[in-house]
Amino acid sequence: MQINLSKWQTKVWDDPHRFRVVCAGRRSGKSVFAELTVIDWASREVGTYWIVAPTYRQAKQIHWKGLQSYVPQAIIDKKNEVELSITLKNGSVIELKGAENPDALRGVKLRGLVVDEIASIRNWDWLWSEVLRPTLTDYQAPVIFISTPKGYNHFYDLYQIGQATDGLYKSWRFTSYDNPYIAEEEIDAQKKELTEDTFAQEFMADFRKYTGLVYKGFDRQVHVIEPFDIPQEWQIYRAIDFGSTNPTACLWIGVDGDDNWFIYQEHYETGQTIDYHAGIINAKTINMGRLISTFGDPSGAQWINEFAQRGIYITPANKETGTNQNNWVRFGIEKVSEALKKIPGHAVPSVRYAGGDGMPRLFVFNTCANVIREFETYRWKEKSVTQAQDLNEPDVPEKANDHAMDALRYFAVSYKGKEQKYIPPLDDISNKNWSLN
Repeated sequence: MQINLSKWQTKVWDDPHRFRVVCAGRRSGKSVFAELTVIDWASREVGTYWIVAPTYRQAKQIHWKGLQSYVPQAIIDKKNEVELSITLKNGSVIELKGAENPDALRGVKLRGLVVDEIASIRNWDWLWSEVLRPTLTDYQAPVIFISTPKGYNHFYDLYQIGQATDGLYKSWRFTSYDNPYIAEEEIDAQKKELTEDTFAQEFMADFRKYTGLVYKGFDRQVHVIEPFDIPQEWQIYRAIDFGSTNPTACLWIGVDGDDNWFIYQEHYETGQTIDYHAGIINAKTINMGRLISTFGDPSGAQWINEFAQRGIYITPANKETGTNQNNWVRFGIEKVSEALKKIPGHAVPSVRYAGGDGMPRLFVFNTCANVIREFETYRWKEKSVTQAQDLNEPDVPEKANDHAMDALRYFAVSYKGKEQKYIPPLDDISNKNWSLN
C-alpha cells in the first residue's frame, strides 16, 4: 500500500523505539498517523491491533471513517460496524476500543497498540499497568502514545520519560504548523481568537496549566517547598480518599500555631487491599507527633469500618445533613482556595520565600508528587452548549485527577471545631498511631 507521510510523521514512522510518544497540536495529522500505523502493522504481520481512545464514542467518531477509507478494499475480508473492527484477508484484526470500559480490554494478546488522546484518559497509571501493559507481553508489541497535551498530567510524565532515556521510550513534540496540508493563515487566525495558554496547548502542543483549572491560584514557585522536620508541637492530621479501581489517597497535614497547613507526606496507590493501605499508613504515621484526627469520605461507611479494624480511626468529613453533594464539594474547594491565596503582610517563619509581600497558608512538600500533579490538573467539567440552561448551572469538577484533592477537601471542611484529643478504645491502648494530648 502506498503511504504519503508528512515530515514529522516520517520521523516517528522510521524510529525503531518500541514505545513512541507523540505530543502534537490540533489538526497536525496525528489521527491519520495512528490509523496508517495500525494498518501497516496489520498488513505486515498477522495479529490483533487496537486503537484505544478515551471513550468508545470518541474512538468511533475519530477513527472509524478514516480506517475504512485508508484500508485498501482488496485486503479487507469483513467489517463489523457494531464492534468497530476490520478483519483483513491475512487474518489480522484492527479494532477500536474505549478506555472507559477496562474489562473489555483484558485477556487479549496484541501485536500492536495505539493509544490516542491519552492525556484525556482517566486513571491512566492503573489502566496501563493492570490492563493494557499485560496485553503486549506475548509478542513484545509496540505502542504509539499520541495526544494533544492537557496540562502537567500523566501524558506529560510519559513525554518526559521519552526525552530522558535511551531505552524503550522516545518522544517528540510537533505543532499544528507541522502539518503541510493545513494553511498557516488558518492557524494564525486561531491564535488571534484564543487565549495565549489555549493556543499554546491546543495548536503548539505546549504543556501549560489546564484551562479551567479548579485551583488556578496554585503556583509551584509559591506553594511547593523543600521538606523540613515537622516540629513535635504542631498538630498532625490525616485525610483519606478511598478507592479500589481509583487510587486510595492519604495525606499527612501539619498545622502550625498560626494555622498554616503543610502537606508533608502522601500515600497514593491503586488496586491494593485495605490491609496493604492500612499497613503503609500505619507505618508512615509512627512517631509523627500529635496526630489529632483522620478525616475521610462520609459516604464510605464500610471503608471507615474496615480501616478501624486495622487501627486507623477515621472521622467522617463534616457535611451538613441534606447538603447537596455539589454544594458541599464547592464549599470544600473554596476553603482550599482561601488557603492558597497570598495574604498581604502574612509571614511563615518555617518557609524561606522571597516572592514579594505576603504568603499563603497552604504549602506542599516537593516530595508529594501526586498532590502537586493533581493541583495542576484538577479542572472544572466542561459544560455542554447544546442547551441554554447548561450555561447557567453551577460549576462541577471533573471526576478525574481528584483523589488527593478530595482528601484535602475532607480536611479543609472538617479540622476546625473538631475535638482536639483522640482517645482510642481500651483494647487499642497499645496502638502506636495515636497519642493522648
